[in-house]
Amino acid sequence: MVVTTLGWFIAGISVTAFVILWFTVSYKELSEKRKSLNAIGEQVQIHRRLYMQERGGENDTAAKKILDNKLMVYREIEKDYKTLLKRPMNRIPGYIMRLKLNNKGSKSARGDDYSL
Repeated sequence: MVVTTLGWFIAGISVTAFVILWFTVSYKELSEKRKSLNAIGEQVQIHRRLYMQERGGENDTAAKKILDNKLMVYREIEKDYKTLLKRPMNRIPGYIMRLKLNNKGSKSARGDDYSL
């Protein structure tokens, strides 16, 4: 009786430690990618405003190229984040911790996909 109870206790502690470690690693991966997505989203907004100010001016093409580059980087990071979120190891913790794509500036939050 004591041996069985001790075995179940050790198994419970092991499973709990595994789940905590699993959620911690998934949270770190997803939050890092989300922070970089938020940072590049802010940069896209800044460069979009600069492009709107510069439209028709002498630096129009340069501002357009910079904005296009930022948009390309944003889309790549967004695609990587979605891929990371869909991985089987991150899907359950991401769903439980509500780590999805609708952050500030994403297309699902505002309906804007950062296209010109």
